[in-house]
Amino acid sequence: MVDILTYYNQHPINESTINDALLRAGSSLENLAPEDLFAHDQDHYGGLEAVDALAKSAAIDASDRVLDVCSGMGGPARYLASRYGCRVMGLDLNRSRALSAARFTALVGLDGKVSFVCGDATSMPFENQSFTRVISQEAFLHIGDKEALFENCQRVLAPGGRLTFTDWVASPRLTESERSILGKGMAAAAIHQKDEYVSYLSAADLAGVEVEDLSVWWRDILRKRLEMYREKSQDSERLFGAARYREFMDAYEIFVSVIEEGKLGGARFTAFRLAQC
Repeated sequence: MVDILTYYNQHPINESTINDALLRAGSSLENLAPEDLFAHDQDHYGGLEAVDALAKSAAIDASDRVLDVCSGMGGPARYLASRYGCRVMGLDLNRSRALSAARFTALVGLDGKVSFVCGDATSMPFENQSFTRVISQEAFLHIGDKEALFENCQRVLAPGGRLTFTDWVASPRLTESERSILGKGMAAAAIHQKDEYVSYLSAADLAGVEVEDLSVWWRDILRKRLEMYREKSQDSERLFGAARYREFMDAYEIFVSVIEEGKLGGARFTAFRLAQC
């Protein structure tokens, strides 16, 4: 089974391939604006449209202190700070991606509003009630201990603060064999059904849970993402070797197939930490 650190250390969207894409687009790496990165650094589904939809659900504005859990290359964090004026902290378990995110952020002059910490989402290195908003995009399937994850999300939220995240959710038709393949190939430690997520949120004393089905939108995106990964084959093989690229793609093709068969879908969840009486 590929572990989560290896999976993202060898992911087709990485600092090297983003730099290559910028150079091919004619951008100077010494004089970048935040918007120069937006076409290349969104390693989630739906690009900027999805970040705006998440921001709307989270009701993010310039006064917010936002925590992006599993922040990856930092694309959404930089976009939120640039577009909405909020301050954003990114948390990611993978040190190399947290460092890459910080370097890109400094390059575009947003390091005064956006910062990154390497840390575990099930044991967050933050004080209680540090943030008014906690967000994440398609990352919680990599985290097995959902109880600790949502307890930490609730703990770091200020009273009245909001948790908003997107993730893949299983239908009852997703087989144990398919779960095993996704676990081995994509570090999917725990894929849950929608009702299971709602139960986890309620158990963590997060209230007012709302769920929006994103399955149709994401299904249309997945084929395009698969083609994009195929186009990155030479870069990925050069960086990580042909065997690792093929292993990644084999798992991703199965991922796409279970989504197209309706065994796996997408959802956006929103919940609140109750205000103190």
